[in-house]
Parts: sequence; structure tokens; C-alpha cells
Amino acid sequence: MRAYLELFSHRDARWPLLTSMVARLTPGMMILALVLLLRGYDYSYAVAGLVSAAHQLGVGLASPVQGRLVDRFGQARVLVPDAIAYLAGTVWLATAAANDTSVAFLVLAGLCTGAAFPPVTASSRVLLSRLFPTGQLRETAFALSSVAVELGFVLGPLLAVWIAQAGTPAWSVVLAGAFAAAGSLGYASTAAARATPRRAGRRPRGGALRAPGVRVIALALAFAAVAFGVLDITIPAVAELRGDRSDAGRLIATLATGSLTAGIVYGGRPWPGTLPGRLRTVATTLALALAALPLTVHDPWLFSAGLLLVGVSLAPTTICAFQLLDDLAIRGTQTEAQSWLQSAVVFGVALGSAVAGFAIETGGPPLAFGVGAIAVGVGAAVVHGRQAVLSAVTRDTCGLVADGEPPNR
Repeated sequence: MRAYLELFSHRDARWPLLTSMVARLTPGMMILALVLLLRGYDYSYAVAGLVSAAHQLGVGLASPVQGRLVDRFGQARVLVPDAIAYLAGTVWLATAAANDTSVAFLVLAGLCTGAAFPPVTASSRVLLSRLFPTGQLRETAFALSSVAVELGFVLGPLLAVWIAQAGTPAWSVVLAGAFAAAGSLGYASTAAARATPRRAGRRPRGGALRAPGVRVIALALAFAAVAFGVLDITIPAVAELRGDRSDAGRLIATLATGSLTAGIVYGGRPWPGTLPGRLRTVATTLALALAALPLTVHDPWLFSAGLLLVGVSLAPTTICAFQLLDDLAIRGTQTEAQSWLQSAVVFGVALGSAVAGFAIETGGPPLAFGVGAIAVGVGAAVVHGRQAVLSAVTRDTCGLVADGEPPNR
């Protein structure tokens, strides 16, 4: 815990960390909130999967563009308008579902809303990299960033269910948008966010994807993220088949609790070996844990234990991937690189959500979980096969300038 106390005692890091945590409640809330919203108005699981996938697709398509804009113009100038637009989009989604809107219109609303999602996670990781360029605090900072995401997936589903039961599912969707807006606006107002350097010169040809290591990590995590989308849609289906739809929040929180605990432990101490080697180990462990999950669906206790094991493997995988990505990215394209990784994840989640909806309708939860396990196995194989690329830290750079300073020529 000493490493975390030291991190929070850092004046420039404290408020960006806390405010970005508020925004990270939204991803944990939104998918389940959309499922509850659409099921509450008698839409099928297939429709819920499509709308959720459209939201994630919007995030994925827009994230690299927004990351590029952040690198070029600075964090606050992108985060503020995004926060307002995303909140408006969630109101649009909730209203459309309540008015028995067509599936096509709901998919469009989900896509447009997702496209406005503020890139606060990518922005905060770049800020942490600038504040802590080397050493144990850097590892702890990246671990805490992933822990904050997992904390959102612990609290987010519980909030989504509680709000839906206390009020309506529509309020659950709108308040998910409000958390994203409040956290992003708070983060953008911090001095550290406003002082984060922006790119002074031209974007290099190919942008962040010019670095081969960025491409490898993005591909591997895209496959792994298919399983995340499968879990988001299939866990509520397991709960409903048992006769208690509200139990979905507890089950998703069990998964996230395992990841949260593992992330805290990982970030609190140094670990042997290189980052590429650690990523290979934890990715393989995640693949094996997911492969066992379809065998546990018949028993509630086994299923909860399986979800916990998957979660324990999840946080170290994402921590290693995002930290290694920062080492491999071209200087001046780091936000874009982080956004590409986020896009890879949400593309995988979108595909997993869509596939899971149809798999549940045809073969039940075990078939959906099986698809997710295969996808993670492919991602682990990519990491194993490209260790040499992941070990080659880039030295490329392009000019950076802080707001208010003249560009370096």
C-alpha cells in the first residue's frame, strides 16, 4: 500500500486520478444499463446485443480520431465538448427506447452516443506517463489506472441495477452518461491535464500505428476483448435463466472484484521479468481461465468461482498491455496509441456482444462462453508469436509543446 500512498501524495497526480475514476464508472454501467433498458421495454436479447455493440462500435471508431485531436490540440479542448455530447446522447437513447422506437433507430442512437464518449482514460494514461516516466511509481500508476477501470466494473453494474430498480432503467442509462460527463469535465479542469504537452509538428505518416508493437498489442487485445463482450451479454442471460435478472449485477461485480484485487496486488510491488514476458504469462492464464468457464454454468457456486478466476487474470493482462504500449508508441502519438488500444478493445467487445446475443438465442450461455474462450486463445497466441516485436522499444519521436509555449522547430 505504500506505493499507492506515495502516488496519491503527488500533488499533480491526485486530482486527475480521482476525477478520471468518476468517468470510469460509465463503461461498467452502460452495457448492463442498456440491456436492462431494452429488456424492460420487451426488446429481445439479440436487439440488446446489437444496440450495445453499436455503442461500443461508436466508441471504437471515434477513439483514434479523438486521440489524434488530443495529441494535436490538448486534452481539455477535446474532453469538454465530448462530455456534453455524450450526456445528451444517453438522454436520446433512453427516450428512444421508452417510445418503442425501431431497432434501426436504436442502433443509430447507440452508435452516435458511443462516438462522443470522452477519451479520458487514454488522456489520463498519457498524463501519468509524463509525470512518472520510469520506476516503481510508473508501474503503480498504470496499475491504478487499470484498477480504476475495474472498480468501475465492480460499482458500475451494481449502480445500474440499483438505479433501474429504484427508478427506471432509463435513469440508469442517463446517469451513466452523467458520470462520464462529470468525471471528464472535472479531469479537464485540473492543472496537470491543461499542462500536458501537445504535438507541435506534423503527425508522422501512419500515426501511432507506424510502431509495429502498437499494432501487435492492439490485435492481441482485440481478440481478448471479444470475450469481454460475451461476458457482458451472457452473464445477465445466466441470471435471467435462473429466475433473478437482478443477480446480473452481483455476477458481473464478482468478475470485476477478482480483477480489482489482482490489479491492486500487482501494482503494489515490483515483479520479476520483462513486460513482454509478463504479458505472455498473464494472457495465457486468462485464456485458460475462460476456457474452463463454460463447464461451470450449471452450478451457481462454480460459476461465481470461475468468474472470480477470470477476473484475477484480467487486470494484470491489461496493466502490462497499456504500460508496454506506452513504451512502444512514438512520442507525440501516445494518446492516439492509447486510443487505438481502446478501440481494439471496444471493437472486440462489440463483436462479442453481437455474437453472444445470437449464441444465447441458439445454443444458450455455454455456447457464448465457448466463443469467448476461443477468441482469448487467439489473442494469447499473437502475444506468444510476436515477443521480439514487443521487446523492441521505439526511439522515434515528434515534437511536443505545452499550451502557451512556442513550438520547437
